[in-house]
Order: sequence, then structure tokens, then C-alpha cells
Amino acid sequence: MSFSKKLKTIFWPISKSELGLFIPMALLMLCILLNFSILRSVKDSLVVPSIGAEVISFLKLWLVLPTAVICTIIYVKLSNMIEMEYIFYIVVSSFLSIFIIFAFVLYPNQEYYHPSQDLISALHSHFPYLKWFIKIFEKWSYALLYIFAELWSVVVINLMFWQFANHIIASNDAKRFYPTLGMVGNLGLILAGNIIVFFSDITGGNEEMWQNLFAGESYLASEVSLKLVMLVVFASGIIAMLLLRYIHKVVLRTKLYLAHHDAYDTQTKLSVMESIKLITHSRYIGYIVVMIVCYGLAINILEGPWKAKVKELYPTTREYMEFMGNFNIYMGVSSVFFMLVGSNLLRKSSWFFSAIVTPSIIGITGTMFFIFVVFKEKFRVFLGGVDFDPIYAAVMVGALQNILSKSTKYSLFDSTKEMAYIPLSKELRTKGKAAAEIIGAKLGKSLGAFIQSTIFILVPVATFDSISPLLMVIFLVVIILWLADVRKLEVKYNQIVGEK
Repeated sequence: MSFSKKLKTIFWPISKSELGLFIPMALLMLCILLNFSILRSVKDSLVVPSIGAEVISFLKLWLVLPTAVICTIIYVKLSNMIEMEYIFYIVVSSFLSIFIIFAFVLYPNQEYYHPSQDLISALHSHFPYLKWFIKIFEKWSYALLYIFAELWSVVVINLMFWQFANHIIASNDAKRFYPTLGMVGNLGLILAGNIIVFFSDITGGNEEMWQNLFAGESYLASEVSLKLVMLVVFASGIIAMLLLRYIHKVVLRTKLYLAHHDAYDTQTKLSVMESIKLITHSRYIGYIVVMIVCYGLAINILEGPWKAKVKELYPTTREYMEFMGNFNIYMGVSSVFFMLVGSNLLRKSSWFFSAIVTPSIIGITGTMFFIFVVFKEKFRVFLGGVDFDPIYAAVMVGALQNILSKSTKYSLFDSTKEMAYIPLSKELRTKGKAAAEIIGAKLGKSLGAFIQSTIFILVPVATFDSISPLLMVIFLVVIILWLADVRKLEVKYNQIVGEK
């Protein structure tokens, strides 16, 4: 093989005849990830400075998880009635409507929609142990945005996009397609970071113009930034729906595609109860669920302490959003790099080796972060007279941990997980994936949220700093369980692939 062909195999393992499918799929993924990255930054920029990082545990356990269960039931029912394409349009349109209503109706008029301070003060005095639930009630519209911004990743990305990809891309092509799709799609993270940084301070010097356009008499710079960012999310969502329509109407009907793939059919027949029975009796799906739960639990345990430090360093919504924008840029660059590495790793190594990279890196970097947070005073003494800001250092170490863990998640965890679904039957690929992705993903984060929120309820004065040693122990146990589960899944995966 010539040197140029070797380079092409490493950097671009997609043939010219496959570009007709690959390009629209990559653009679709880019639009979805662009929205995911923007929404992640916006929800944290609103909730953490205004309510507190500790409230994230309560939101994920008491609001996001129940909503995820409801979404799963609705999805299973819809999958028996209509094709996946139209479910995608319904889901994305619903999400976009909520985001626009929040940005243009609820947020600018929150003094009318949120409860009065007198009521909130009275509730705090009568129910001190419920202070975090009262804080959520005080900013309920922020909680609403947080719920659906959180669900965008599991419903639109993990379920809708990847399920569609699993139906139309063959198992033997997935090792080439999935990491390369991710490499292009993750450019959306870089684009999102730049958009957020640009819009977070766009009003400087032109306050009157932006006030006339967006904010009216009650001018807030954060309101203008939010409206502009949500308009980008809306436009990106519309483009995503148009791309899916193009793929269905043009790409999947070409002679070249039909010659190499079976007819595309995604409608299923099992009822909700039959689907639950099928899923609960599948040990294979169970292994995937455990893997997803471990990822969500590990990330959730790390997320709260890190965001609490970010809030200390960047206390306002604008500062927090700007930091998250820059954070997304670095994460996007790192993700594209890891996608390139992951693409070649998947093709040249075993499924098991590729699958354990993510828990290994999360385990190593997460332990480093906890060591730094738990023993920060010892670091201060050790460094002596050196000018040392423990808050800044904790934020940077946590940011590095997040960047590396998310990059390997997008490049290797997602690709190996999606490959595990491909050999399954249509019912398990559709409804088993729905349960694993929506409920499994949120169950993992909710378990971490349950641990943290229980401590905060029982000990109202507790902070993430005070409970970090306990969280560190739990985190290490989760990583060990995750590695053991991947080994069990690998055995079943090779067995099914071998049989086919």
C-alpha cells in the first residue's frame, strides 16, 4: 500500500462511493452536537450561579429521571404507531419549542412567573431541610430548561441519532463510520464554544441597539445573549430535521445504498409491557445498561464538586457562560483528536481494548481531581511561599479531567456502545436501546444525585468540599465495577457476532 493510501486509511477511511451517506449523516450529527454543547453551557450558566451547584443533584434525581421515564414510555408507544423519522420530527420540534418559549417568554418575565421573595423566605423558615427543593421552586423555569437541555443528549443524540445510524450502517462498516462521524460531528463543540464566547459579551458598546431589538425596557445583557444563543439552537434544530428528511428521501433510496443494505424499516410491534419484559430478560441489554449507569454515576460524582469550584471563580451568569464557551472549544479540539485516534484504535484493536479506554482515563483523571480537592491544604503547605490559588487550580484540574473524559467518551465509549447494539434484533435495537439510553443514562446520574442530595438534606450545612472524601471512595468503586462489566459484555458481544 502506498504512503498516500496509508494516510487516507488513517485520517479518512471513507470511500468516495460512501460520501453520499456519510456527509449528510456527519452534518446531522454536527447540528445535534452543536445544540447539545450550547444547551449544556446555557443550563449550567443559569442554574449554578443563580441557585448553586448543589442543586444539580436534586434536579437530576427528582425531575430529570422521572421525565426520562415518561419520555421512554412515550417513545415506545410512538414506535409502535409511526416510523422513526417522524418520531424524530416530533421530539426535536417539542424540544425547540420549549427552548424558544423559555428564552423569549419565561426568562424575560421571570418576575411575573416566579414566586415572590416573601413566599420563598417563609418557606425557608418553615422547612429548613427542604431548602434545595424550595430553591428549585423559586427558579422553576430554570429547572424546566435544565430538564430538557439534559434530555437532549440522551433522547436526541444517544437514542434518536444513534438508533438511526445503527439501522442504516452495517456492523462491519461501523468501525470506520462511527469514529469518523464523531470526528466531523465534534466540530460542533468547537463551533458552539465560539458562539457562546461571542454572544456572552456581544452587547458591549451597543446596549441601546440590542435593547431595542430584544430586551425592551427591562434590559439585561444576559437576556440578549440567551435569546441570540437560543435562536442558533432553533436554526440548528431545523437544519437537522431537513437533513434527516434528505437522507430518507434521497440517500436511502439510491440504487447504490439499496444494493448493499436491507430495506429500512423501524416500526415495531411490541406493547410497552411486552417491551419491558423483553428488555428485563436480556442479560446482554443489562450489561449495556450497567456500562451506561457506571458512566453516568462516575461523571455525576465528579461534576458537582467541579462546578462548585467554577462558580466560586466565575460567580455571574455571563462570566460562567464565557468560561464554559472556552471550555467547549478546548473540548471540541480534544474530541476531534481523540476521534482520529479512536478511529484507528477501533479498526486495529479488539472491541474490549477500545471499550476500556474510557473508564481507564476517567478513573485516572478523576482520582487526580479528587486527590487535589481533598488534599488541597497539604498542597498549599508543600508549595510553601509559592503564590497558589487553590480555587483556580481546582477549576483547571477539573477542566482537564472533563475534557479528557468527555473526549474519550465521544470517541470510544459511544462508538463501542453503539457497535454492541448492531447485532441485536430490531425489537431489542429499538426498545432495548430506548430503555438503556434514556433510563440507563439518567439512572446513573440520578444514583449519584441520590447520594449527594441525601447528604445535603440530612446535613443542610454540607458542601461539596466537605463530602469530597466520601465521593472519592464511591467513584473508585464505580470505576472497578465498570471495567468488570465491560469484560462480561465483550464475551456476549463476540459470541453474538460470531454466530452471525
